[in-house]
Amino acid sequence: MVKVRKQRQKKSYNYAANRKRMNKKQTRDGKIKCPEAKGAWEKSRTVSKNFKNMGLSSDPNAAIPIRKSQKQRVEVLKKSLQSRDIPKDVVSNALEAGTRRRGRRWLHQRGHVAKELEENANAPRESGFRYSKGQVTLISYYLDKYKLNYKAMVRDRKNYEQETWKQLRRKIRKFLSIQEHVDGYLKSRGLERLSLEEEDTDSD
Repeated sequence: MVKVRKQRQKKSYNYAANRKRMNKKQTRDGKIKCPEAKGAWEKSRTVSKNFKNMGLSSDPNAAIPIRKSQKQRVEVLKKSLQSRDIPKDVVSNALEAGTRRRGRRWLHQRGHVAKELEENANAPRESGFRYSKGQVTLISYYLDKYKLNYKAMVRDRKNYEQETWKQLRRKIRKFLSIQEHVDGYLKSRGLERLSLEEEDTDSD
C-alpha cells in the first residue's frame, strides 16, 4: 500500500532548535501586564483564588447570574451599580484589607486591587486625537470667514464633502476643544484670545 507523501519523507532532527528555551516557553503562564494585579499575584495559588483575593471575578457568568428575563437583568445591574454591592458569588469581604485564617494557612486579602483598578479606570485621560493639516487649514478658513455661522459654511464652495451644518458644528467644536489647535490658530492670526459666539441654529 502506498504511503502518504509526508510519511515517506525522512524525518530529520533539528539541531539548531534550543529545546530548553522552547520548553520554558511552553510551560510559561504568560506575563501579567496589569501592574496592580501583578503586584498582588501569588504564584502558588490558582487563577480563581488569586482573583477572589483581589476582589475580582474570573468568571463573569458566576459573578452576575443570568435572570429569566431581560428586565430582571437590567434591574439587578441598576441596583448593583447604585449600591455598588459585589454579588454573592464573588467574595464579599475581599474589599476589606487584612487577613483571614483558614486552618493553618492565612489567606491574604488584597481588595485594594479592585479599588485601584476602579480609580485607574475613572481617572481623566487626555485625548490624543489631532486633525490633519488639511482639516486644520479648512476649519481655520471657516472660522475666519464665517465665525460660528455653521449654516453659511454649508453653502461654501470648499465644502467638498457636502457636510451638514451639524457635522460642521461637531467638527469645529472638537477643533476648539483641542488646546494645541487653538494655540496654533491664535498664533498664526496674532491673537491673544478667541472670542466666538455661536448662533442659535437649532430653532431653524
